[in-house]
Amino acid sequence: MRALVRTIPRRAALAALAGLLAGVVLLAVAAPGLADRHDAETLGAWLASEARLAGDLALDGFRARDPNVLDPLAHRIAGSAGVRVTFIDPAGVVLGESDEDRTTMDNHASRPEVAAALAGNEGRAIRFSATVQRDLLYVANPVRNAGQIIGVARTALPVTTLESFASRLGGTIALAGALATAVALAVVVLLARAVTGPIGALTRSAEIVAGGGSARFEAGGPDETRRLGDALRTMSDRISGERHDAESERDRLAVLIDELGDAIVIASADGEIERANRAANEFLGAVAGRRLMDVVRDHEVIDAIASARSDVESVAHIERADPPRFQRVVARRLAEGELLLVVQDLTNLRRLQTVRRDFVANVSHELRTPLASLKAMAETLEGGAIDDSDAARDFVRRMRTEIDDLARLVEELLLIGRLESGQPVVAPAVVSAAMLLDGARERLGPLAERAHVKLVVDRLARAPMVFADSERIGQVFANLVHNATKHTPIGGEIRLSAAPDGKFVVFSVRDTGDGIAASDVDRIFERFYKSDRSRADGGSGLGLSIAKHIVEAHGGVIQAASAGPGRGATFTFTLPTAEGRST
Repeated sequence: MRALVRTIPRRAALAALAGLLAGVVLLAVAAPGLADRHDAETLGAWLASEARLAGDLALDGFRARDPNVLDPLAHRIAGSAGVRVTFIDPAGVVLGESDEDRTTMDNHASRPEVAAALAGNEGRAIRFSATVQRDLLYVANPVRNAGQIIGVARTALPVTTLESFASRLGGTIALAGALATAVALAVVVLLARAVTGPIGALTRSAEIVAGGGSARFEAGGPDETRRLGDALRTMSDRISGERHDAESERDRLAVLIDELGDAIVIASADGEIERANRAANEFLGAVAGRRLMDVVRDHEVIDAIASARSDVESVAHIERADPPRFQRVVARRLAEGELLLVVQDLTNLRRLQTVRRDFVANVSHELRTPLASLKAMAETLEGGAIDDSDAARDFVRRMRTEIDDLARLVEELLLIGRLESGQPVVAPAVVSAAMLLDGARERLGPLAERAHVKLVVDRLARAPMVFADSERIGQVFANLVHNATKHTPIGGEIRLSAAPDGKFVVFSVRDTGDGIAASDVDRIFERFYKSDRSRADGGSGLGLSIAKHIVEAHGGVIQAASAGPGRGATFTFTLPTAEGRST
């Protein structure tokens, strides 16, 4: 049965038939009642007029309350008007009646229409009359004298004429309904066939668009189908544009996710990994097609995933000491039970926080000693030592030394700040490597002599040209040689040399001093870092860090090496050759 009504013509025909039948049935049922009410209203209005006329004629009889006057009057009015007439006093006693013997009639005070009239209103009722044994339409009006109700005049007619008219009306409606149904079915079928052709064409075009193709939605037929075709064509163009935008946005988002430094993994409800970015593959290995729980190694991540399965979001932290690793893990349950896992590597951030904290502590430590010395000497002078000229001069000399050390510390801090911020601190130019070595020997030779250490420079057979800022490289040599003289015993040796290495020249500062512990080699270029006992005397701890930044600003690399404590140390740094720089 359902297959028979799938097409538009059949559905339209059935809908029209059902609507017409419903309308005909409703009209056939409702029309007689409406006709009855209409005729009852018309008949009631006429009976009301007759009742008022009868009341006016019976006014004298009601004043006298004389049935001998009212009863003959009721017969005369009824004979001329063709209606039943009844006169009733305020107590409900019938004083005049046109169709029956009034003396045998019951008290009428309880009749609905009489009660309404006695209350001062017009009363109407359709009911079965026990007196005449049929349905009557009653209309009663009050009869007033000097504003007071002195009786009721009632008129009545049988309702049989209304019923016969309603029955005839129902048959006429049924016949008209049948004819209208036949005509409507024919019209609906013709109209439906005119519409189904264009709609079928639009449907086929819509199926093409739904499959990812394109269509023009050309349609003829009525104006409605043409407007539908225009609307579908506009919608198709908009969908195509939005689809293109969505694909472009998806591609951009995919590239963005892949380029993020955080590891991002999306797993299905059953735990199979659906998508992972590049950082996730580096952190967890190749994860495509594997289960999430099979690639996770840290118990903190496993706990976060378990919590996210039953909650909205879970955050965990992974902290390991060897090798140093600090990570933040966020697990969130997505729609349909999918899981989003984000792993943020905060190791560098934690290291930078540690370096910053150590930097503040080291600066405070480096400032505390000279400030304490200055304060102590100032208090000593204030306490009376200023009057002793020899002691005062000694204190002033020592205060100047401390102030010079503080000024040098501030200058070094400013320099290292400029170097780390990327400001242009070096101004490199083409210079001979031999000239850099000779300049270091001339400037630092007296320092080595005072420390009773021999400073040796190895001459090059062919001096290559390098691209460097001679003043800043001289500062590098000064920091390295000064550091070497402090940790080389009397009679030791510091040797400076340079050797070409491809597009770079390798400069070396080698001493025969205390050497460097293996645990300190990787950290000696940090700001304020000082190794234990052998290299903890004097200095701000910024010299090697400044040297490192200056060399890196030239595009070179600085390194330290040592065979161990007591076996000397070697510092090397590279500078680009002039030829290598130009290429």
